[in-house]
Amino acid sequence: MTSIWMRSRAGLVAVSKTGHHTRSRVLLRHAGARRAPSPAPTTTSSSARPLPGVRVRSSSSSSSDLQRAGPTQVTSSDGVAAVPIDFDVSSRIEGQESQIVTVELAPGNVLRAESGAMLYMTEGVDIETTTGGGLSAGFKRMLTGQNLMISDFRYRGAAGTTGQVALGTDFPSKIVRLSVEEYGGKIVCQKGALLCASHTIDIQMEFAKKMTAGFFGGEGFVLQALTGTGEVFVKAGGTLIRRVLRDRETLRVSSGCLVAFAEGVEFDVQMMRGVKNVMFGGEGLFVTTLTGPGTVWLQGQPPQRMISEIASRVPSGGGLGLGVPMGMG
Repeated sequence: MTSIWMRSRAGLVAVSKTGHHTRSRVLLRHAGARRAPSPAPTTTSSSARPLPGVRVRSSSSSSSDLQRAGPTQVTSSDGVAAVPIDFDVSSRIEGQESQIVTVELAPGNVLRAESGAMLYMTEGVDIETTTGGGLSAGFKRMLTGQNLMISDFRYRGAAGTTGQVALGTDFPSKIVRLSVEEYGGKIVCQKGALLCASHTIDIQMEFAKKMTAGFFGGEGFVLQALTGTGEVFVKAGGTLIRRVLRDRETLRVSSGCLVAFAEGVEFDVQMMRGVKNVMFGGEGLFVTTLTGPGTVWLQGQPPQRMISEIASRVPSGGGLGLGVPMGMG
């Protein structure tokens, strides 16, 4: 056996050689040298014991359970359970002066819309017309300018497929999509402004706080309050205007031009100043006042204004009033 002394980073090493076998061992370790850490003991799954009362589930089983569960459903106040619609990717507003909205529905989605607003729906989409919570809820909607019944569009196709629903307005209108949660959980609209919404949106009555606002504000005593979680599609005649009011900033609006306002905006009326303005200005005796802070939406062509203009040109007395040339034969 032959021994050889060698110096290494670990310290003084003795190397012994016997025949064809060579072995080495550290005899004196340097003060700065470190020992290699011993590997931590490993425990196999077969020897692991769960704590008493704790149920251990494998990752493969939990992932398969999530796949079977699918998207989470949300139940509305009237008991309709459905998967919320992602309107960012599923909705599209088309048109210029007279717009429509197209919504793509996945299995489990429900779109709640004003009855009679449908343009078309594709194969696999079913429509269910209900009162949306009973007759009392239906009558409340009627007082806010909506119909007694509402229509729920639900897609019942196979997984991985979609259906489409297109909705239009009863008057040439612009359509705007609003998130109720983004504006404090409530948006107050003029009567009949709602076109469609998430199934979790509720329609409530919003009363004018002052008698003068109810009589002369042009919107009546009862307005339409949209509450809940989700998004709504609101219609407005003509050009749609959005204004953000600062704290205590007041905006005076002609009667009928108000579409909606967010939570925090005060709604009132103010008498028009000047006798000539009242008699010949064409704006009436009162104007609507909106006081911030908050967001308001206005319309450039109120439907009532256009209807009144058409009615003023209809001749009285039952005649056609049109110079239609007749053939003499």
